[in-house]
Amino acid sequence: MMRRSPTRGPAFRIGGLALAVALAAAGCGKKGPPLPPVRVVPAATGPLALHQIGRDVLLAANLPGLQSDGTAMASGGTVRVLRLEAPEGLKPGAVSDRYLVQQFERQSHEVASFDDAALPAHVEHGRFYYVDANPAGEAMGPKRYLYGIQVQDAKGARSPLRAPSYVEWNAPPGTPTDLKAEVAEGEVRLSWTPAPVPPSTAKGAPAAKKFAVFRREAAAPREPEAPVHPGLIDEPTYVDRTFRYDTDYLYTVRAVVSEAPGSTESASSEPLAVRPHDSFPPVVPQGVAVAAEGDAIKVYWFPNTEPDLAGYRVYRRQEGKPDAARVAEVSASETSWVDPEAAPGVRYHYSVSAFDATTPANESPRSEEHSERRPAPQGSRP
Repeated sequence: MMRRSPTRGPAFRIGGLALAVALAAAGCGKKGPPLPPVRVVPAATGPLALHQIGRDVLLAANLPGLQSDGTAMASGGTVRVLRLEAPEGLKPGAVSDRYLVQQFERQSHEVASFDDAALPAHVEHGRFYYVDANPAGEAMGPKRYLYGIQVQDAKGARSPLRAPSYVEWNAPPGTPTDLKAEVAEGEVRLSWTPAPVPPSTAKGAPAAKKFAVFRREAAAPREPEAPVHPGLIDEPTYVDRTFRYDTDYLYTVRAVVSEAPGSTESASSEPLAVRPHDSFPPVVPQGVAVAAEGDAIKVYWFPNTEPDLAGYRVYRRQEGKPDAARVAEVSASETSWVDPEAAPGVRYHYSVSAFDATTPANESPRSEEHSERRPAPQGSRP
């Protein structure tokens, strides 16, 4: 009779118990106090940019339109603009972000809010814009302000606050006047009159030392955040070479105190409407030459370099006749043309013009004429 192993049964039971414990640990974990439910709130806005323009402060920040769990925000929410006139020393870099947020939450107040009906007028491509008009009142500065943007959903839940953004408000310089434009080939030449420089002993608005030019299409709802050029301008003139012809633009200019980031700017000048139109033809093609080659006459020229060049036109005049006729039109990539209809023994005079892509096209004057003829057949009279 077979004897049972004394260890087989207990070992199996212990192994089964270990497996059960392992499964229980994997499934439930250690028992402890219940965790609070995850609260879904609106996602925080993007970093807030501040810009003093004249006596106003422009705020701009990206609105994600999402909740903290990544789902889209439902309708019925509100965007809140908060402001705090900050005591000296309460600004980014001087204290920790955590302390800055705590103080801002306690002391700031709402200066504007926008519901679903009002918000579209302040949002462009997901970016929120708001102008805090003259927060300093009659003061001439300096003033220190902290601003924050917060999103609130229909149930009253609010997005977490980022560390507020800081601006030191100062009395702005005088606004430039008499903005003018002159359209030349490939250029819009702007000029303006700076505001008078205040006496050095006078209190109030500082003298402007730099300028910034802004350009937007006439249909755009607001000025862009950045000027049309890199850096700032030293003189009251600017040449814009990045525009498009036959587009309606509005130009403005501001005076700026210095190159320092966040430097105080004047209010924008009165907008100047400009619609540049291309009435400027290409230059006359150069290097025109002709040669009889076999049964045809070939016309050559050097390529033009205008960026809006569309092509070339070839004109032909028969010897003894007063007028030339257009016999060919080729693309801008071509620098030669073969005349297969030139009769042997007849002298022809050729000229070439260039034209651009404007509608109707601007055509250059014709080049000087150059003549050639195919050899007459042997035995024929010249």
